[in-house]
Amino acid sequence: MNLTCAKCGGPIERTPGPGRAPTYCGDLCKRLIEYELRRLDRRLATYELEQREIKVNAEDWPDENDRQKRLRALRRWIRQDEDRLRELIGAGRNNQNDPA
Repeated sequence: MNLTCAKCGGPIERTPGPGRAPTYCGDLCKRLIEYELRRLDRRLATYELEQREIKVNAEDWPDENDRQKRLRALRRWIRQDEDRLRELIGAGRNNQNDPA
């Protein structure tokens, strides 16, 4: 079975021998994924902190509609970033399950 890079989708040459199947075509793609994972982690932490603060400090929002709109936006962004994290983590697992 052909292996593809989790970042760019390019082909990966599998070297013979024991060990896990490669997930990335090279160091550049591996570093780009690591950077994206760290960026998503920081962004999720920021969204979740803001979400908690809005829930706790509801009285700071003069307009309840604006508060609810912001909470909906935060939930949507959190869901999108979590979906992307699942994609990135799942992509690495796909090649590991391929037969040698």
